[in-house]
Formats: sequence, structure tokens, C-alpha cells
Amino acid sequence: MFRRAEADRSPGGDPQLGRVLSVDPVACDGVGVCAHLFGDRITMDDWGYPIIDPSPLNVGEERRAERAVASCPRHALFLRPGRRS
Repeated sequence: MFRRAEADRSPGGDPQLGRVLSVDPVACDGVGVCAHLFGDRITMDDWGYPIIDPSPLNVGEERRAERAVASCPRHALFLRPGRRS
């Protein structure tokens, strides 16, 4: 199983590696800050919990994703390593 601690250790230097936005569903309270800040990739379900586009972020989206991660009041949103397409 993928562990959140592993997500924080993204490898550096490889231009083929991208990042993927993920949520810890246990920690999330469905506040909705993430969807407000990054609505292009995060929508809300009927109960207010995030539905995240699982595709790797492009370079232009990473800054907005980092802002959404930093703004999550429950620290449930995080970036993990992925592959750029």
C-alpha cells in the first residue's frame, strides 16, 4: 500500500517524473478549500468530499496544486511522485 510519508519524498532531477495530487480520505473533512483553489482538477461529490483528477500535473498546474495542498486545513491533500505523459 502507498504510504503518505513516501509521497513527501519525491525524487529530484528526473524531468520524466511529474507529481500527482492525492487526498487522504480519512483525514479529509470535506471543507472544500482545495476545490475552490484548484477547481480545474478537483471537484466535490454530493457530500462535499474531493474528487481528484488522477492524471499527472503539468508544469503550469504544479504551483496551483502546491497552494491547494498548503491551504488544506486538515492536511489531507498531498502531492506524490508520478510520471509525466
